Amino acid sequence: MSQPVFIAVHVGAGRLARSKEPKYKAALAKACQLAMIVLKREGGTAAEAVAVAIAHLENDPVTNAGYGSNLTLKGTVECDASLMTGQSGTFGAVGAVSGIKNPILTAHHMVCEAEKGLMSLGRIPPMFLAGKGAKDWAQERGHVIVEEEDLIDPNAYKTYLDHVGRLVEDEEDNVDLGHDTVGAICHDQYGDIAAGVSSGGISLKAPGRVGEAAMYGTGCWAQNEKEGQAGVACSTTGTGEQIMRTLFTYKCVERISKQEDMKIALVDSFNKDFLESPCLDMYDEKSVGTIALRTQKTRDTTSKDRVLVRTRYSGYGTYEKGLVTCQGHLKSQRKSSEHEKTVSAGR
Repeated sequence: MSQPVFIAVHVGAGRLARSKEPKYKAALAKACQLAMIVLKREGGTAAEAVAVAIAHLENDPVTNAGYGSNLTLKGTVECDASLMTGQSGTFGAVGAVSGIKNPILTAHHMVCEAEKGLMSLGRIPPMFLAGKGAKDWAQERGHVIVEEEDLIDPNAYKTYLDHVGRLVEDEEDNVDLGHDTVGAICHDQYGDIAAGVSSGGISLKAPGRVGEAAMYGTGCWAQNEKEGQAGVACSTTGTGEQIMRTLFTYKCVERISKQEDMKIALVDSFNKDFLESPCLDMYDEKSVGTIALRTQKTRDTTSKDRVLVRTRYSGYGTYEKGLVTCQGHLKSQRKSSEHEKTVSAGR
């Protein structure tokens, strides 16, 4: 029997403008719709659904990914993206890449090729490609390549000029340079899990800078349930350097795998692994957010039916002026069939 399918997407944990909220919601809704088309199709996989959902977000100028990304200090677009599949733990990523219309599709393609095994002469397929090498790899495989300036959205350029002006004037006031990362987590009808992220990085970043969206264990994580261990997927957003320093995503997955109460696991991870981490003592402000999914099959004590427990939770943590804040959303519902029951929580 096929299992229930699920997709969740996000557009970041930064200070999202309320005036753009309708556009964010529309982009998220469409991304979910496109992913569900994949998931309901025979042979549609979690990895493909994640790639399709994120590609749509990359194409929407309202997000900081693909077209519309934040600009580097030199006024160019450089993107990071990664995708991981829970079935094999295969990971593919591109970093600081320009001219690729949809970086997440290249990351997905890297995963697909890696899952085929070794290349000729026993060569190992790449797991992470950066800059021109990533662009050349994508172009050789038919991915859409565009002129670098074609990825610059007028609004993003306007923001860039504003930030550069403040930089030239040496203003001391902190400016929100944008830490938004788009991402998705998914569970398909075959029981497989996948997760992915894509980002244009922070505004005025140094050319060549690679953020958490392209780094193993920091931007996303996916693992299928195996030998009693829960299946978990996470897609993380926030300040990239902080997420990388703390290895937040991987530590978060470990807590979710071991802690029975997923909400407690998330809050502990936000606080202990990130907001209270000594690795971040030099930062006055800290920012992280994640969406997570856990699946685990157990036995119903009142029957012989198999139970697939799926817990979904979204939340974020911030630290500003000595105040730690963790917020999240958890919701539960129950759906059952003759042979299999599904317990779902959160989103």
